[in-house]
Amino acid sequence: MARSRTPLLAVSLAALTAVLAGCSTRTNVSATGNSPSLYTHVYVTAQAVWFNSSATAGPDDAGWRKFTPSAPVTVDLVVDSGGNFANLATDLKLSPGSYSQLRLIPVDASAPLTLSAQTLGALYNMEADFVDGSGVTRQLPLELLNPDKGLGIRTSLRVPFGSFAAAFGALSSQTSATQTGTTTGTTTSTTTGTATTGLPTTTAEFALTFDGARDLTAFTYSGASAVLLSSHVSAYDLSQVGGIQGQLTLTNLTGLTSANGTPGLEVAAESLTADGSRHFVVARAPVASDGSFTLYPLATGTATFNALGNSTTNLTSYDLVIHGPGIATVIIKNVQIPPVASSSGGLGASSTTTGAAAGTTTTSTTGANPDTVPPQPTNLVSIGALVPRAAGTYTANVTTAAGAPLPAGAEVEFYQTLHGNLEVPYVIEASPIDPFNQVLANPRSLSSGTVDSGTYVSSGATITVVSAAPVEAAGTYQLAASAPLYADGPLGNTVSAPTTAGVTTAAPVTVGALALAAGNSPASLAASVRPASAGKYDHGELMLSQNGQLIASAPLDAALTAGGTVQLAGVPGGTPASVYYVSVRAWNSSDPSGTLARQWYPAPVDLRSATSASVQLNVD
Repeated sequence: MARSRTPLLAVSLAALTAVLAGCSTRTNVSATGNSPSLYTHVYVTAQAVWFNSSATAGPDDAGWRKFTPSAPVTVDLVVDSGGNFANLATDLKLSPGSYSQLRLIPVDASAPLTLSAQTLGALYNMEADFVDGSGVTRQLPLELLNPDKGLGIRTSLRVPFGSFAAAFGALSSQTSATQTGTTTGTTTSTTTGTATTGLPTTTAEFALTFDGARDLTAFTYSGASAVLLSSHVSAYDLSQVGGIQGQLTLTNLTGLTSANGTPGLEVAAESLTADGSRHFVVARAPVASDGSFTLYPLATGTATFNALGNSTTNLTSYDLVIHGPGIATVIIKNVQIPPVASSSGGLGASSTTTGAAAGTTTTSTTGANPDTVPPQPTNLVSIGALVPRAAGTYTANVTTAAGAPLPAGAEVEFYQTLHGNLEVPYVIEASPIDPFNQVLANPRSLSSGTVDSGTYVSSGATITVVSAAPVEAAGTYQLAASAPLYADGPLGNTVSAPTTAGVTTAAPVTVGALALAAGNSPASLAASVRPASAGKYDHGELMLSQNGQLIASAPLDAALTAGGTVQLAGVPGGTPASVYYVSVRAWNSSDPSGTLARQWYPAPVDLRSATSASVQLNVD
């Protein structure tokens, strides 16, 4: 009797293994972005996606789960913005568990043009297009730092197991079919196919967000223009997010046009810094030509329900800053996004099947296929309709104190403060510096008007706004810099709208130097430079990066003409993340674009425990 049950048990175990394998979680990765209105296209081409459970793993370390789609994929961060997504990689068989880092491997601009980039009209795999002062569209290669090492993104992503209930249900049906097959002659392969047909599929949806306002670093070299991607990409689990949408009535505004067809306005979601001294930008989105905007994804809390149905709800709130040239800045406080519901005691699944809470992306065999249809924003709240006021505009630029340059990857923020108890400054405008010339590559446009402010009530409800000058005065801003691995710079220095009739450009204002962030200690790098051909290049820059993010730079001019050693001092070191990579760009000033050479070097610069390191750079 025992022998008669053994074949059935063996078949059942085999069936269980097959069904569980078939119900493993499918993982998709999509992308969205935000780009300043001067850009008409920003193309990013990806060829692989990696995952690691370690937040500090370097690209050469172990533990990476690597996925390479059948062909590279190109997204346009101008089109794929404001709630629009493009799929980067789909149907990845990623093992269930927690992942603390995602790494996107791009296709460099210097590589042969991929079909996906060519189809979109790009000349390069990585490209930034803008209209210059003469009205001519410029298509520039978007330069990367050590593209072979990819763009590293620290995050917290969780891949759940597939649907166990579906698996066991299928197993039951399959077992019954197998028994029937034994007596009727129906083959196992036929009944297995019948049993698994219609199984729901659990899909984990992750999204990358590029903030071009921070990441696109414009600069000049020997009179030529260029754009660098210094990556600050974020990764989100779309089952744990929400968003904010709204509508601006533009009837009071005239002449607001930009190269990409939008009014050139932007919406930023801001939160308080850890020390509570100021606000910082969490995410940005453009205002569309019709005045609408969608700011998504934004992290939100989770409502946990126990067996009795009781819940703990933690609302997540953001303050919105609506800004841009030609309008009076609008600040809406305490916009609350509802939490995503989840049952207690679970694995923290990043997505579910039928019956998921708001914010969860779901698929089934009868629904839309997420492998072909990008995710759509869910769990949105609305601030309703607002009518911004027109305001004057002026431009400003910065300078640095002698002997106190900013880190090459720094951004300068322009702040204003509302009147009221416990109010702290908001970021109104921001720009990355030209890393080699220590100024803003494009002077920043600033509103000279007063500020409108109000408080969110509920989704879609009318918000009452009041107009008043900020604490700094109308048209006046405090300035401070920030940079990866550095503490936020000091507030205090201000810039104001010119008072002389006809003058629309303020005098440059000095930005305070930055100190290393807590936990980092100063380290140094000595680079021995050996040009392959004397006189081939007379200008160049050494660039130190981490995860595709610019950290420090130094000029190579003297070393390129005669050889020698270049020193980088004050590099952040002494932490588990203090591993860097080196890139070089070199050119001849007689023909900067035609002679430009970009090189990157595979050996890491490890400053985790050492206070100094040295590298040898052969520049071809």
